[in-house]
Amino acid sequence: MKTHEKKFEEIYNLLKEKLCERVIFSQGHETKFLELKDSNFWLSMNKDELTVGFGLNHSHFSEDYNNLENGIIRVFDLLTNQIKTTLHIKGDYIYKEITEIIYSNGETVNIGKSSILFYPFWKKKKIITKYSDVIIEKNKIELEFNKI
Repeated sequence: MKTHEKKFEEIYNLLKEKLCERVIFSQGHETKFLELKDSNFWLSMNKDELTVGFGLNHSHFSEDYNNLENGIIRVFDLLTNQIKTTLHIKGDYIYKEITEIIYSNGETVNIGKSSILFYPFWKKKKIITKYSDVIIEKNKIELEFNKI
């Protein structure tokens, strides 16, 4: 078993222990996937990498990319901090989504921007900002995450 596969299993087991029925696990086509009810957080794993996401935005982490530890930190940050999602809309189409982590000190970090090329540019622009609550308090999982 590769390191990223072990880390996925450890994260899954921790979330299952702490969040119980909120954890949804599925698999198919050599990919394992977990998500949380009432949240945009998700995590997937295939034979090569972990993918950590929130809504449309996601990042890839693995031993080969030399950034697996950053992926584990990203999971912890997404679970334990408020998340700001800014949607740019023209008509009924979301053409850009920006996701940021809001840390307790007020600092924000942009973790992704997704956009599409074709949208009704002539329609009125609307921006909606959503805030996602903390999924789990840091003190409830910090020790376990440090071990992972």
